[in-house]
Amino acid sequence: MGQRDCCDCDDCCNCSWTAIAIWVAVGIVLTVVLIVLILAFAVIKPPKATADDALLTRFSLSPSTNASTPQLQLLSYNATVTISLRNPNMYYGISYSDLATVFSFNGTKFDELGTVRAFDQGAKKTTALRLTVWRVAKALPKLSAAGPAEFSKEKEAGQFQIEARLDGVMQYKGRSKKCPVAVICPLKLQLVDPDVAATAFQ
Repeated sequence: MGQRDCCDCDDCCNCSWTAIAIWVAVGIVLTVVLIVLILAFAVIKPPKATADDALLTRFSLSPSTNASTPQLQLLSYNATVTISLRNPNMYYGISYSDLATVFSFNGTKFDELGTVRAFDQGAKKTTALRLTVWRVAKALPKLSAAGPAEFSKEKEAGQFQIEARLDGVMQYKGRSKKCPVAVICPLKLQLVDPDVAATAFQ
């Protein structure tokens, strides 16, 4: 009787392992794609804010010269702050309402009349907001009794602790719900000559 040819088992094993490796690779790719889609469409991240630049060219506190209100403190100031809002989402854009701006010292608001006009922000985009406030001899009726002492202390140290804040409402594109947005930036600013370009802040 003639001999019957047998198949090469090593070749079969090699083919099986190759097929398994291919399917595993395909599974990994599909999993990665699925995770990316979930992160892009299902997970919504809040915007990120950073203070990129700040300049304080005037900041002086003095008692009122009005005899009827000698305890009233008057503040003269000139400050510029650039705040960047970054949208970290891969798919969703953001619409912002008008944003109210507030500047505070020692827990007392000294400027709260500014507004950033409403704007739209695309996905993965960053928007720089430049805020400039200034007044001469503005009365601070709500400044605490310890406020002048704290001002003198910080003036002696060479740095003023000022807080810049943005408040408003935002809405993700494609979503009906509106969410409050509050950006709070505590700053340590050195009083500098307006003709000096370099500025130090934290």
